[in-house]
Amino acid sequence: MTWKLVLLTFAFFTFYFTPLLKPSSGTGRVPAAEDETKYGWKVTFEDEFINRDQAISQGSPTHCFDLPPQCLVQYWSQKECRSEVHQNLRNLNKCVWRVYDMYNWMDFDAPESQGVNAFDASQVEIKDGNLILYASRSSYLKSDFDCKKKFFDTTIGWDNYTKKCPFISGGIQSQSHWNGGKEMGFAQEYGRFEVRAILPDGPGNWPAHWMLPDKDVDTNSSGKGCGWPVSGEIDIMEIWSDSKGYKGGLITGDCEKNIAGNKGGYGKASDIHKNFHRYGVEWTPNYVKFIFDDDVISTVYKDEPIRSKYHDSDGTNYSADELDDRFKHPAVIPKHPFFWILNTTIERAEKRREKYRPDPDNFQTTKHVIDYVRSYSRCTARDEPKKCFKFRDHDTVYNYNTHRGETASVEMNGFPSPQLKGREMTARITMNQFCEKVKIGLVSMSGQMVNAPIQNDERSSNMFLYDGPLGENETKEIVFGTNQLAAGMYLITAWFEKCGENGRGEGNHVFKIVII
Repeated sequence: MTWKLVLLTFAFFTFYFTPLLKPSSGTGRVPAAEDETKYGWKVTFEDEFINRDQAISQGSPTHCFDLPPQCLVQYWSQKECRSEVHQNLRNLNKCVWRVYDMYNWMDFDAPESQGVNAFDASQVEIKDGNLILYASRSSYLKSDFDCKKKFFDTTIGWDNYTKKCPFISGGIQSQSHWNGGKEMGFAQEYGRFEVRAILPDGPGNWPAHWMLPDKDVDTNSSGKGCGWPVSGEIDIMEIWSDSKGYKGGLITGDCEKNIAGNKGGYGKASDIHKNFHRYGVEWTPNYVKFIFDDDVISTVYKDEPIRSKYHDSDGTNYSADELDDRFKHPAVIPKHPFFWILNTTIERAEKRREKYRPDPDNFQTTKHVIDYVRSYSRCTARDEPKKCFKFRDHDTVYNYNTHRGETASVEMNGFPSPQLKGREMTARITMNQFCEKVKIGLVSMSGQMVNAPIQNDERSSNMFLYDGPLGENETKEIVFGTNQLAAGMYLITAWFEKCGENGRGEGNHVFKIVII
């Protein structure tokens, strides 16, 4: 997401409060994670969006639901939400969340008085165990539209924008703030973050789960703060009404050079507007990994060259189409706590996407349904094992010529990836059919086969990690060392021949690993 207005305002008006591990306890920020996944993950924060009474019966503090809900009427200004929305927000955990109730700054460069969308607290509800973010046609007549007109807002003492917009939609966020005389909110540095949701569809709909720095800590050598986008943004999920898949990505910058760029990937499923899916990110000091259900769709690694989307050292802000290798810079992994944002925007859908433009006269209310939000940090040997979860994400790069019931089909996982040099790597392959010839190898990005010492078995081939037959439902696990491997990217490859009853099945799998 890229918003010029945020660039101007976010650097100066974010709160500088210490982020909280658990809103009710007032404890400090979550410690930084390492890249070691040996002990799994533990929950640091979760919201199942159950009703008030059920949450209290499970141990949530009563005051977290009885506090008056706080509404953001500007990026840095809040006040108690108007009384008519209190019932809809009765089940909202006010120790964590604030509700957006203002002109939606994601309206890009809409001309003065010609915006289309405002956040409105009436579009947020917790119902039937879900957080629902609605998007609706507003109650204003066309003749009364006055969306994005600057005025001096005496209630906050700052300039603000009018919100008599054609469309209204819902959003909440967990940035550190005060409520009831106490620090509230949730932010975390590094970890694993996941949302389970059904995404809204229809003209103009633009739902998102994303994160921003809770505190702007980036400064250059002259002591000047950098703010957004240089301080970073993690987009766990965003999808536009004309998209067949959603996008997850990292905005990362160089404060000293005043440049920033982004990189991500796309996840696809035919039923994301009908059924729940899990949208996640794994963030460590060395990488940010984007996960759709159990599939890794993209990973951004520390110091990986990425193209700079924002570049003004020569006075020009280049578009993505204008960039070239001159503007590549090493990816910087953010290293300060980020807070949650969950929202739906109704966007203008201009130019090539005009056919997806929302029509105020025929707009049907949509629902962005969120089952839960969870944050994790890495477990250590000191943690109780039953409280730690282990995820088995599939990092498959491509997979073709493998069809269940016809040819060989496998599940291949490498744990963990990226891999710290010196640790052992595990490749586990489970067959669905008998194959007479199975070859498993390690290949460098230059295309050369790589030798690696096998720790748990006798080597069956000088060239391959494994070379031989595998039976139906048989699992082959290969543990190999990485001490002899240079840092860089590798592929674990598997070739299958003479598979199935007729012996004519064949195929392959490729899995990407990174040694750091």
